[in-house]
Amino acid sequence: MKVYDLGVRGYTRKIAILDKYDTKLQCGQCHVEYNCNPGHDPKTGAAIGMADRRTNHFPFKKVADIVDHYYNLGFRDFKHATTGASLIKAQHPEAEVFWNSKHDKVGVGCNDCHTPKVKDKKTGKVYTSHFAVTPRFQLKETCLKCHSGWTEEQARYAIDSVKDYIKGKMRKSEFWLAELIDKYAKAKEAGVGEDVLAEARKLHDIAHINWEWWTAENSDGFHNPEEARESLGRSMDVSQKAIKLLTDAMAKK
Repeated sequence: MKVYDLGVRGYTRKIAILDKYDTKLQCGQCHVEYNCNPGHDPKTGAAIGMADRRTNHFPFKKVADIVDHYYNLGFRDFKHATTGASLIKAQHPEAEVFWNSKHDKVGVGCNDCHTPKVKDKKTGKVYTSHFAVTPRFQLKETCLKCHSGWTEEQARYAIDSVKDYIKGKMRKSEFWLAELIDKYAKAKEAGVGEDVLAEARKLHDIAHINWEWWTAENSDGFHNPEEARESLGRSMDVSQKAIKLLTDAMAKK
């Protein structure tokens, strides 16, 4: 990789040219989780404005590591209106999700599925498509290039079944998050102590991002269904743990 200095325009600007073209790095410049907005410090509650470097931040972390990463950084996006939990608003972490997935491990790049090589029907010229959409709409040029034994119908079924399964997990995670929020409100009204409420808020933070991550990522889990299933399962488990914590505390009142 070669780095070129483009001079100073407000600040030093540079550009890097890869020795080998890599669409995962190219697309990953934007299709990642990042922070570009004000927020607050979860440790102190202090507001963080746009002059703070933490408002221009790219973690490049997996979902399992993102809660601790932002806590160590000292940043959360917002506080939940009911629980008061300091929460993360994810952007679109496609690069992080795709990393180490089954397709990634066999060398599939973003271009193979989203901007494949196509042939002009009139001239026969082969060119790179700029019609960047789900491969579901160009199966012959994408999925069937590798899965040569499939029909288009089978490829479409494979995509839809994975996405529908993960979307079902998202809906279940949302159900338990809603139950947690409702239980928190009842526990607070019942006079449950701040120590228990504080622990429930921490659990809400973890349950939230393990659901939120997959609503922000644009493939409905298809880029890494194994990781999506594990993460959404974690969200449900943590929500249920918080509900039990609050329920037990209310029973002692």
